[in-house]
Amino acid sequence: MPSDMDSWARPVRDYKDIPEIFRSYYDKNFGKSVGFLNAVHAPADSWGKRKTNEKLVLLYENSIVFLENVKNNITSVSYPIQNINYIENGSILLYSWIKINGEVNGETKSSLVEYNTVVESIFKPIINKLRILLCDIDISEISEETRVFDCLIDIDYKFMNYAKNAILNGEKVIDFIYQREIKVPYLKLFTRIKSTSHMAILTNKELIILKEENAKSTKDARYGGIWIYIPVHKILSAYIEKDEIGFLNLVINISGFNTFKSVFEISIRERVEQLVEKINRIARFNSMIK
Repeated sequence: MPSDMDSWARPVRDYKDIPEIFRSYYDKNFGKSVGFLNAVHAPADSWGKRKTNEKLVLLYENSIVFLENVKNNITSVSYPIQNINYIENGSILLYSWIKINGEVNGETKSSLVEYNTVVESIFKPIINKLRILLCDIDISEISEETRVFDCLIDIDYKFMNYAKNAILNGEKVIDFIYQREIKVPYLKLFTRIKSTSHMAILTNKELIILKEENAKSTKDARYGGIWIYIPVHKILSAYIEKDEIGFLNLVINISGFNTFKSVFEISIRERVEQLVEKINRIARFNSMIK
């Protein structure tokens, strides 16, 4: 866990806030470019046995850049925004992270920044700006789309709020499906978690996957969530795959050879089939206009 506030991520508002270790690299590679829209410095930290290197994240109009201090050598990965396949944002108690997956020089790569949940507010604007730029979302269009999730208020209040907070102004909700936690018998007298609670939301701009962390117990999965934002134009296909008796898998294939799989109870197969058809309809349309 973070030892003190010195290890917390902090905003970089202009050039003078860039840490000295990154400045020479920045001057050489980015000094003459247009100023960044947003930036965050994440000092070296530790989470249990895992240690993280010092990182600097720079968001531009056309790219997001990750600089990392590896034993006083600076490495850099720059993702053109149009090449991003998905954005993942997770938060489990005080541990949070952002992961970007995208194409860099013809190769699929992922970059991860981990941080204390206390400073989540400085990362949220970067995530939202990336989504807006990547999916061409007009946030000036005020949306009341989140009312559609009110039906979850007595089923799963946490996921209702997760869903409402995931939708940006300018997005239209086409369909969504919620799956409660699935438990199956284990060693006759016990049960185990087959799948934590999760949800898929299809909008006119994104496929949003909400889920709890995979955990061995309900207690472990209770205190956080994972948000995955996939631009609809990155979706290649969706289909239903057989699982053990009583269950099925929703499989989503997207650019970069990425696959997302979610388990659902067979009792809602018709709802899953409807969602699959809507996803594939969008995928077919996007393939025709590329």
